[in-house]
Amino acid sequence: MKKVSRKEISDMDGDYKLMLEKESHHDHEIIIDESGTYRWKQDPDVVSLIDDLNLNSLWVLFYKMGMNKNSEEIRKMYRDMGYSISGYWEIFHWEVNNPDADLYRA
Repeated sequence: MKKVSRKEISDMDGDYKLMLEKESHHDHEIIIDESGTYRWKQDPDVVSLIDDLNLNSLWVLFYKMGMNKNSEEIRKMYRDMGYSISGYWEIFHWEVNNPDADLYRA
């Protein structure tokens, strides 16, 4: 596991650059894992809690609480889970999976 800079990621792809610019309000570390995948750095406590839960059920709970894919609490949970940068982009920034992605404000 090696820490990488946001600049290193944003130089790779225009979509990731835009994502990191929109999400510049937090300083969550990005790492590259042993297989070469860029990920948010995990919070072991969050990973331990999530391991015992069903993410689909959590999403139902989030929606019932008025949260959606533009809610910072949900995004933070995914960062803390150590989600890959590409998977995170697909869930939260790709219009196919989040038609309201352009409405996100930090």
